[in-house]
Amino acid sequence: MSLDSFIARIEDERAASADSLRSWRSGETLPLTTIGVLGDAIAPRRTLGEALRIFARGFPVLQSNSSVTFEVTGDEAHISYRVLDPRIWPRRADAELTLGLIHGICTRYGVPRDAIRDMCFEHQPDRDLRALAQYLGRTPRFGQDENRITISARSLANTLCHEPEGDALSCAKKLDEALVELRRQTPVSQRVHALILSQKDRGQVHQAQIAAQLGMSERSLRRALAAEGQPFNAILEESRRAHGFALLVRSDRLFGEIALLLGYSDQTAFSRAFSRWYGASPRELRKMATEEVSVIR
Repeated sequence: MSLDSFIARIEDERAASADSLRSWRSGETLPLTTIGVLGDAIAPRRTLGEALRIFARGFPVLQSNSSVTFEVTGDEAHISYRVLDPRIWPRRADAELTLGLIHGICTRYGVPRDAIRDMCFEHQPDRDLRALAQYLGRTPRFGQDENRITISARSLANTLCHEPEGDALSCAKKLDEALVELRRQTPVSQRVHALILSQKDRGQVHQAQIAAQLGMSERSLRRALAAEGQPFNAILEESRRAHGFALLVRSDRLFGEIALLLGYSDQTAFSRAFSRWYGASPRELRKMATEEVSVIR
């Protein structure tokens, strides 16, 4: 099933349910055996830190066009999740399901509720938050740049509450093989698109840095993209178009700030590009923010 179809399905299920915790609990109670080779690789890990690193590294085999990052800053550990394609929206159920899954992994290692320092979601709240806040022990922050759980870094040393399941080395090898096969099957243009979107909000993205991240020379990257009929500049422009529209209709950022985030030299260049693409100015497009608009078009 394609990612947009999957997210649309679980969003419909969420909307039809009166249970405000449905999506969260579904992720939290999801058995690792149901997420295939990734779950198999997580199950034998003795510490939470090892399990979360495996989860972040191997997430692409579970879900395409998405990103999970894991980083430790001071005494806090941050596990973040994003769907890279801004055209797929809304995605409340998906975010709640995935953060619930991450929290479920933490629970396997005995992480108490008070070890959670922060929790945030991209989407805005659409229901009474009292049940969720009571269940989680805190009220999440909404309308953020990513979906994220922050826990005490000390919790990363927590060990499994039971004996490990499976052989860690053999399961890790199978996950590595799955990642290599996924890379082999994924067109270069699609990988470039994902890398550009993963670096959105960081200003100008250059072909040289993308080539380096792919382990290729610029010349090799150009040849590969030419063979697929997808020049780098066309991929970059499409990424800017989709992400810029999302920023316009889902945020209150200043136009000049959006221009810089997308890598434009100034607001005028940004306005011209969007007027050319949509036949309307950024100001006119922003009026669409009063509705929950999907930018799949």
